[in-house]
Amino acid sequence: MSKSFHAVMTQKDLRPAYYDDFHCLMGGCRLNCCRGGWHITFGKKDYMTIRKQKGTKALNTGLAHCLRRVRQDVDERYRYGEFVLQNGDCPLLREGKCGLQLEKGEKVLPFVCRTFPRVEAPMPSGYLERTMTPACEGVLALLWDLEEGVEFRSDPLEQEEWETFSYEEDGESLWAHFQDIRELCIDILQDRRRPLPERIVLLGMVLEPLSAGETDVPGWLARARAMANGDTAGVVKEELLPMFLVHNVNTVLLSRDADQFSRVQKEICTALGLPGYVVGRGSIQPGPYLAARARSEQEFKGRDHFFENLMVTVFFHMRMPDLRSREALWRSYVNFCSLYSAYRFLTVMSCREGIEDCKTELFDELVLISRRLIHNRQRQEAFRDDLFRHESSTLAHMAVLVSG
Repeated sequence: MSKSFHAVMTQKDLRPAYYDDFHCLMGGCRLNCCRGGWHITFGKKDYMTIRKQKGTKALNTGLAHCLRRVRQDVDERYRYGEFVLQNGDCPLLREGKCGLQLEKGEKVLPFVCRTFPRVEAPMPSGYLERTMTPACEGVLALLWDLEEGVEFRSDPLEQEEWETFSYEEDGESLWAHFQDIRELCIDILQDRRRPLPERIVLLGMVLEPLSAGETDVPGWLARARAMANGDTAGVVKEELLPMFLVHNVNTVLLSRDADQFSRVQKEICTALGLPGYVVGRGSIQPGPYLAARARSEQEFKGRDHFFENLMVTVFFHMRMPDLRSREALWRSYVNFCSLYSAYRFLTVMSCREGIEDCKTELFDELVLISRRLIHNRQRQEAFRDDLFRHESSTLAHMAVLVSG
């Protein structure tokens, strides 16, 4: 099969409008990204910059004991050094603020510390996409108040910011149609004529022909938009709850972590009648989940826009759908459904018996699960690949994942 090489120059940015309103909560953040056992790694350039810094005795001592090389054969641009955590926290923290920044300014911080929760990358659409991860409490607070949904903005880039996105077209890649496909997907996710779970299943119904080899993309787009305006009632069924619970007990509880999420895991196990972290031993009691769901419907009444905003943010942040190949397209959709399922499960369980402030618990759980799944590619791919390995990656199975 012949291949053609393409290079697209990005001369504009594309970002959610709330991107411009974000500010770090710093010491007011309950789940500070410098705490909780989240490893802070950075490239060689940042490592060498930090090594040169001199300041107060406290800063010099901290840097002498906390900075180290990562002894792995990895890309030095992204993973060359790291901070050695002390009891799960960055040792440079001072009352919730960064001692390095306080003494030397923001410019000497590693790139990841300067930009989190922001991420940017050139795309085949010709845009430099600026996104924000939901693994930050400040981002969730913005999404909570966006009743009209996520809007997007675009501005020209300064010439020194221009970047190139390069790709090969070989019949499997759909990069040339990225923007049209991406816009359709986000339109479906923000179409409030149907509940969010139905929109997600509809998204799969629309993408399935492309993943199966459809080559007439303009014709597919026309049919997909007609399908989006049709009737999809009944694609998500209530009786799928037991399978939904089994999947999420495995996703949320399977890996035991020595971090802040372990509290959530333990409490959910207790609420569902499971012994400790032993998944697969004993049966899941649906009663506590159903009671929590009833309470969540009251606690979060009128906040459907938040969950829509959350999933649009996830979709945009993770550059979905993945159009490198037909297989990658469907794998990215399966991954999206699995992420939604985990978010939905934790949304309900944030209102479990014994929780007084459901919104605070919800934000904590969403931040922590995002850090475990969105920012841990190995774990994310393991859960997704497990669905394919057990032949549970069909559209029918995705309807199960969003049914809770």
